[in-house]
Amino acid sequence: MILYEFEGKELLRNGEINTPSSLLVDNQATIVNLHYPLMAKAQVLSGKRAQAGGIVSVEEEIDLEKVLNTLLGSTINNETVEKVLVEEKVDVLEEYYVSLSYDTSVRGPVLTLSENGGSGIEERKSLMYPINPVAPSKSIQAIKTVPIELLEKLISVFFQEDCLLLEVNPLVKTKSSWVALDAKINLDECAAKNHPEWAFKPRGVPGYSPTPSEIEAKKIDEGDYRGVAGSTYFDLDGDIAILASGGGASLTALDSLLKLGGKPANYTEYGGNPSGEKVARLTKIVLSKPGLKGLWIVGAIANFTDIYETLSGIIEGLRVTRSELGLKLDFPIVIRRGGPRDKEAFEMLRKVKDFDLYLYGEETSITESAKVIIEKTSAYVPT
Repeated sequence: MILYEFEGKELLRNGEINTPSSLLVDNQATIVNLHYPLMAKAQVLSGKRAQAGGIVSVEEEIDLEKVLNTLLGSTINNETVEKVLVEEKVDVLEEYYVSLSYDTSVRGPVLTLSENGGSGIEERKSLMYPINPVAPSKSIQAIKTVPIELLEKLISVFFQEDCLLLEVNPLVKTKSSWVALDAKINLDECAAKNHPEWAFKPRGVPGYSPTPSEIEAKKIDEGDYRGVAGSTYFDLDGDIAILASGGGASLTALDSLLKLGGKPANYTEYGGNPSGEKVARLTKIVLSKPGLKGLWIVGAIANFTDIYETLSGIIEGLRVTRSELGLKLDFPIVIRRGGPRDKEAFEMLRKVKDFDLYLYGEETSITESAKVIIEKTSAYVPT
């Protein structure tokens, strides 16, 4: 989960790292009780916001209302600006770039440092220091430009907050202290169970705002670690609903459908060994989209997923959706599944008479089942 700058700076302050005096503004009427000159910084998840006009210098109070009026509600890198962080300017003596991340070449955490921070850091020389999580202080003893105590605090925040990335650019030296002028932090969402204090609002990838269905789908796995159902969910523009399983196989299935001319209404996965209850909840979200002409339930041959349990959950989800949302759900439903308890599952499905089901086992390829769902949905006429 990528944090907004104001959220990242809060974590830094909790770790006793200095940030500029600031106020978060979400409407033009907000009174800013800070000393001028100021910096008004649009809060978006994407980078390069300065080049897009998202960071503005405000020299006098008379200019602030105009700047806020321009930034709030504007679009920067395909993101709508809902908040602006207004900060007091800092007199800078030196600028540095510092980041902590995980590097595959050393198979562990690393600290990256450049003595020339600020915009365009990608083109400047930097040094990388592998960090020993057991004795992180020893890993950075050779650094002389930035106080070791400050780096230790950054490392502590990185590990304690389960960060995948902690980037401060620039980290600046002033006459009296060191200050983090920016903060880009990416948290490991899988560690959420260890952080009940995390109360961050749902968000998508930079430049994209999640839909209500995408937000709702992610809630299914919260506090329930019996497999996954909904952690990966994206709304698309088509009319064929998809409930996929099998990791890479689900992407292969989507590719097959697209190459054959099918139009997916969503992309989602359920896997591991989720309960029928979780799969039923995901099914309801998938089917709540208007204008559907079919449902494709597809996956590779499972090793651990209980086919009977998950398909029972889908049937329950179909019935709940029809009852609670008043939908007919009379469109074709093509199922291609195989794995543990698939014989029992298909025997159960053959007794289901209130939906238009087409059943295929592992003897039918994913691509062949894609052809079937496209054929059936093309012929479907809503009643």
